[in-house]
Amino acid sequence: MTARDPRKAFEETLLQMGKENDKIVAVSCDSASGGGMGSFFKAFPLRSVETGISEQNAVGICAGLSKQGFIPVIVVITPFLTMRAYEQIRDDIGYMNMNVKLVGSGGGLAYSTLGSTHEALEDIALMRTIPNMTILSPGDSYEVEQALKLAVNHIGPVYIRMPRQIRPFPADPEKRRIAIGRAEALKDGGDVAILTYGTMVEEAQKAAAELQKDGINAAVIDFITIKPLDESTLKEYAGKVKMLVTVEEHSVVNGFGSAVAQYIAPFIKAPPLYIMGVQEGAKTTGPYSEVLQSYGLTGKQIALNIRDLFQGGKP
Repeated sequence: MTARDPRKAFEETLLQMGKENDKIVAVSCDSASGGGMGSFFKAFPLRSVETGISEQNAVGICAGLSKQGFIPVIVVITPFLTMRAYEQIRDDIGYMNMNVKLVGSGGGLAYSTLGSTHEALEDIALMRTIPNMTILSPGDSYEVEQALKLAVNHIGPVYIRMPRQIRPFPADPEKRRIAIGRAEALKDGGDVAILTYGTMVEEAQKAAAELQKDGINAAVIDFITIKPLDESTLKEYAGKVKMLVTVEEHSVVNGFGSAVAQYIAPFIKAPPLYIMGVQEGAKTTGPYSEVLQSYGLTGKQIALNIRDLFQGGKP
């Protein structure tokens, strides 16, 4: 198994699940081909709904389909789903605990060449506030496959933050144990725990390798599930390392780092926690790799920041 376009992995998995489960319905907002639902639409036209560019209406349709016993899967470019249709997601999906699978296509800075209108650095923050919502953030094609399978088999609303760029697998898929509410330690370490998810897992692994050169042993923990948070793993590493660091392709405000801080705050004894991400929202436009670098989200930059913090300096 080799890494490939996450949207292609999503498309193949959705099609296969559609063959196995006739309750799955695909809902598109003029996003079927680009979002990875083209094959499903072709194979199952009677279980495919195209609403056009009307995300709020589409979410309402998903709620209605769920009420009738179907499992709607809706894919929309992330900000147009989580921001434009926030009220409908909150009221019709979250409060009503509908069995709808919401997929944000291209989370974070994925659409960096199209500017801030298409970038999404607030989606995790928004979805965290939705009652009953489970949040999954895969970072590569294998994790996308697993996230979709878990979401469809889970009863209740699920938000998947689907990546756009091809990333290598952070670990051998045969050795993975991906489950809702469970984080995975991809590398153990006793000095620093780098807590991360999605696209930043690869960068965190690069950072850990750089830190090892300086004698700093960093653990890398992959939180593919952001909500519900794996509190047992957090508690374990809070009790064994000297410093906790969260890294995310998201705003530092109310994202994964804030969720970790909220859990750690009541601890009488806990190591310091540092939150790394984007400080002021998506303002930079350009090639994805260059935009990541401008926000300090490459492995080398993350390592430099952690080293300075660990050694008592300032980031």
